[in-house]
Amino acid sequence: MKKIAILLPVVILALLYSRPIYHSSYAVAGLRGKASLAFGVCIMFLVMIMGVYKKKQETFLQGFIQSSFLVYVFMVLTLTGYFILFREVAAHGWWHGVVHRIHTKERINLRPFLMFKQFRIGSTQVIGNLVMLLPLGIYIPLLFPKLSGFFKVFIICLLTSISIELMQLITNVRSTDIDDVILNTSGAVVGYMVYKVLRLG
Repeated sequence: MKKIAILLPVVILALLYSRPIYHSSYAVAGLRGKASLAFGVCIMFLVMIMGVYKKKQETFLQGFIQSSFLVYVFMVLTLTGYFILFREVAAHGWWHGVVHRIHTKERINLRPFLMFKQFRIGSTQVIGNLVMLLPLGIYIPLLFPKLSGFFKVFIICLLTSISIELMQLITNVRSTDIDDVILNTSGAVVGYMVYKVLRLG
């Protein structure tokens, strides 16, 4: 029952988001596109279920942290285009579109710190990217003690941010920007520092 209770919030959230995601991105998609969405959802829940069943929930706090982590992961996936990814990959010529975007640099920025010339430091664009992976810097050492070292957390968060940008390159929903990687990873480092301060306190 504990494990079901941990999974329940993310299941409810997924059900609430399923209709708008379907109507905005898959209502006119063919059978192949809809099957790819089902495949992506199954992969996500399979990973979540395996993770929950491998972890112990000896206290209410442990269960709450695990459950909130799953909700956080779902929200990040939703915001970054995970559910659109499968529609794009199922479409014909998706790789040609990716190659074209790379060659033309369509919505791609590989110049570090260009964002700070376009947006103010306090803008939603900057703060949003900084905050997005901040919780991840806290969750990793909390949930995975073997990965609690700074270097391990840094690498995991860096690779997570790069994966998000590559996913956005495929979906073309948002821009692919090196500054997003810098801000995401910096936010995760801040989160890790918060974790260390709270732990020592």
